[in-house]
Amino acid sequence: MAEVFVYVVYKQNSTCIDFRALSACLGPPVPREGLRGYLIEAAPANACHPIRGPPAGSNSSAAFIALISRHDCPLGVKILHAQQAGYQAAIVHNVNSEKLVTMVTNVEEIRQKVGIPSVFTGESAAKQLRRVMDSEKVIHITLVVPEQYHNPCWDNAKFSIGDTARHYWDLQFGYCSKHMISLFIQEFGMAIGTIVCTLLVVGCMRWCRKRQKITMSTFKTGDKYVTCVICMAEYEEGDQLKILPCSHVYHGTCIDSWLLIQPQCKTCPICKQQVTVAR
Repeated sequence: MAEVFVYVVYKQNSTCIDFRALSACLGPPVPREGLRGYLIEAAPANACHPIRGPPAGSNSSAAFIALISRHDCPLGVKILHAQQAGYQAAIVHNVNSEKLVTMVTNVEEIRQKVGIPSVFTGESAAKQLRRVMDSEKVIHITLVVPEQYHNPCWDNAKFSIGDTARHYWDLQFGYCSKHMISLFIQEFGMAIGTIVCTLLVVGCMRWCRKRQKITMSTFKTGDKYVTCVICMAEYEEGDQLKILPCSHVYHGTCIDSWLLIQPQCKTCPICKQQVTVAR
């Protein structure tokens, strides 16, 4: 399932950048509550040999995430070297490609030793993250698990219709976009709801008033109207007709006379529905 992903998210003040990544099929999955830590590029970058560990004297409670390039050696070896160096997670990025692959290993010994979560992302993600690292001494990133996270390596359950709809939402909008939409709704949701309700009420009132009005029509040959039940004469080309709110049609002069002689409660001659006459 190529769409199975987590988000690699960089947030700093008003800046929010996210990248899609595939969770590996070795080691534990990314925690559902997400994983936040300091991003450090591996040295050597491909991690095909033991790599330098996190900065000495750092807070032992802080998580460190290694950024590793693909190729030159098995993916499982790269992740194992990151783990042995003291990293709590690893991000492996593609080279000259945005294609995402699911990291696996056929070596049982490596599969048993790997104990940190890892994800695979595209080259553009690594380039942007490196640019940020060049401008800042330390950057925090977060591996964010979508609400309907589904890793086939760990969960054999199938998507329901509701899950598919939410998964489509994840595919269309990144973490940062959804976060901004959520904040906008929280900030302006009440006002938007009030405006929408007002527009609906105004539209309904206008429609109701329009439905209550008597409208004019000029008879043309072929119209569905045939005979005025007040004078019992058939309609002729050019006759001026009036259509009541109940949709019954009469000669204009006929219905005017009918309504004029009606008491205060004026009604349609056919259906007796009350008719409001504009004053």
